[in-house]
Amino acid sequence: MGPRFVRMAALFYGVLAVAAALWNGLRGRGFEIADSVSLSLALGLLAAVVTVAAGVLVYRLVPAMRRIAEELAPSLVDSAGRGTLILISVFSGVGEEVFFRGAVQPEFGLVVAALAFGLVHIGPDRRYLVWTVWAVLAGFLFGFLYEVSGGLLAPVVAHTAHNAATFLLWKRSRQKAGVGKDA
Repeated sequence: MGPRFVRMAALFYGVLAVAAALWNGLRGRGFEIADSVSLSLALGLLAAVVTVAAGVLVYRLVPAMRRIAEELAPSLVDSAGRGTLILISVFSGVGEEVFFRGAVQPEFGLVVAALAFGLVHIGPDRRYLVWTVWAVLAGFLFGFLYEVSGGLLAPVVAHTAHNAATFLLWKRSRQKAGVGKDA
């Protein structure tokens, strides 16, 4: 993940957020942030801890997930610095949650938003089905967080923290194994 990738991610997720804002504007809706900021932060962080722990468990128990991780790691985490991984996590967490929870879910409901979220996480072949299923489940969790917290803060925190922690743990484990470079 070089500077070009980061710029493309910023553009893509920025366009996604702008599309959500336009969609909501045309429908006469704004974005709800949270009923309670402290509760939303706590829920988001708790959800991230649970999803990261579950992800580590799935990685250890599902050989297909390990194979996918080994295939993707050289292009995603090995050459990326920690700051880049965190930045990409912020872009994806904010952009995707603003779009799927902030625009799609109020329009079509939690089920459609979660399924649509999963569908955009389809990989290039059937081996990635486990990743798609994981994304659908995450979509339901993030949608639930949106509903119970009254806004976007909890799912944005959960999504961003999950991605950042997963990337950083992934990078660290590869460095310990002597595979990825130290960045």
